[in-house]
Amino acid sequence: MLNWLKNSVFYQIYPTSFYDSNGDGIGDLCGIAQKVEYLKNLGIDAVWINPIYKSPFKDGGYDISDYYEIDKKFGTMPDLENLITVFHENGIKVVLDLVIGHTSDKHKWFKKSATAKRNKYHDYYIWTENLFQDYPGLIRGLYYRDGGYLPNYYASQPSLNFGFETTDNNNPWMMHYTDERLRPLREEILNMMRFYLDKGIDGFRVDMAGSLVKGGAIFGDIYDTSEKGLDGIRWLWKNILGTLRREYKDKVYIAEWVLPQRSIGMCGFDMDFLTHDTIPFNGLYRNEKGCNLSDSEYYVRGYNYFSPEGKGNLKEFAKYTNFLYEQVGDKGMFSAPTTTHDEIRMPTNKSDDLIKTVFAFMLMLKHVPFIYYGDEIGIEHNFSVSKDGGGIRTGARTPMLWTEEKGRGFSVKKNTYLPISKNKNISVAEQSRNKNSILNTVRALIKLKKQYQCLNADSEQNFVEYGYPGVFDRIYKDETIRVYVNPSDKTFEREFNFTKVLMKNNVEIIKNKVKLNAQSFAILLK
Repeated sequence: MLNWLKNSVFYQIYPTSFYDSNGDGIGDLCGIAQKVEYLKNLGIDAVWINPIYKSPFKDGGYDISDYYEIDKKFGTMPDLENLITVFHENGIKVVLDLVIGHTSDKHKWFKKSATAKRNKYHDYYIWTENLFQDYPGLIRGLYYRDGGYLPNYYASQPSLNFGFETTDNNNPWMMHYTDERLRPLREEILNMMRFYLDKGIDGFRVDMAGSLVKGGAIFGDIYDTSEKGLDGIRWLWKNILGTLRREYKDKVYIAEWVLPQRSIGMCGFDMDFLTHDTIPFNGLYRNEKGCNLSDSEYYVRGYNYFSPEGKGNLKEFAKYTNFLYEQVGDKGMFSAPTTTHDEIRMPTNKSDDLIKTVFAFMLMLKHVPFIYYGDEIGIEHNFSVSKDGGGIRTGARTPMLWTEEKGRGFSVKKNTYLPISKNKNISVAEQSRNKNSILNTVRALIKLKKQYQCLNADSEQNFVEYGYPGVFDRIYKDETIRVYVNPSDKTFEREFNFTKVLMKNNVEIIKNKVKLNAQSFAILLK
């Protein structure tokens, strides 16, 4: 594991909605740079910024039309360079999104690849040899080229061609991942990554990292340790990450794969995420209706642990995380983010005390914490907005609330690109004044995390109780911290011999008895 990751706390920024510095209703890079003091005071060590590249925004900026140009709504390349400098001067690392599974159909590579005459870009995308060959998901009839192309999710996002795990004689257009015709694209991608690494960024979060080689074992059972179907993707990332690690030191490569035993354990990444597709993680606060991307049976699987009803359980989550600790070893670490831009916001329909309890759990847990912008002040999901191909996800991407004034300190423009929440008392300014606010609780938790080595990502963890309260120990040598969380509306008492109360909320402590009232947490040094 990279040494600097061990006690780091990351913060995810959706640039459209963080801070509008020029009054056009859209967040921008200058705005992010101007808020560095806020992030520093919060205790953030690194930020992940969602795509800022030129894009038609048919998929929230993940449809890139030029990797080397900053989208004008966010600013210019000098603005990015300034942001990197300002953040580094304040001790905060900068991670950018890397989207190389596909481009926009407006990208010059694709436009040239789609022409009838063979050229340099002919093999950059996955095309059949003629219009009458069929394949699942194929898009055809839109261009002069005699063939159809494979997209990722949307027709406007043609897949870049990193080859197939296995080839098929009936489909000779399917190239093996080692095919020399694919080398120019890989070199193009490496050069683009070098371009930003040379500007000083500290790494990449890689979109759809497990799906670049087609026909392989992209997803699967979360406990699957099989290597079947992984030859291609492992070969690809060994080439890309291996090359870059020789040239650039201490950079982080974060996979969006959702299977850390593969991404970290087998393919060389430093980190991976648990997401709405990780069933044991869903059991924390995404199992019930209205908490996930849909109310289908795939997502609605029972009770949330972090719920006042107190009907959930931490056992499956603890079992899965223990499995992951064994699988990734000292190679890296997973993250269970509070929310991401693709999920329902965690604070939705939760009391302040319940949100604080979630944060106590997530910041004390053995992983690398990721806080989604606005979660630390309790911004809730907006279920009535959809833009840029986001659908229900758009509701997690609304503007940050800096003040209680008109425009909430985000923008002076009346009609912002995405609507601003009308909820009062949910702003940085208001919560900074209240010592018991969610924001000040999160600040204190992060500060506490940095003070004890047993709270690092490479220290031990042991769950003691899985129900209510949930209880776990963090251990390093002779240093032990015990964490109690009680999300329920019930009250519990536990005996524990401790030397110091490090932090608590809604908890009474008399001698060696810990009384956890409704929606509470306690963090004690043994």
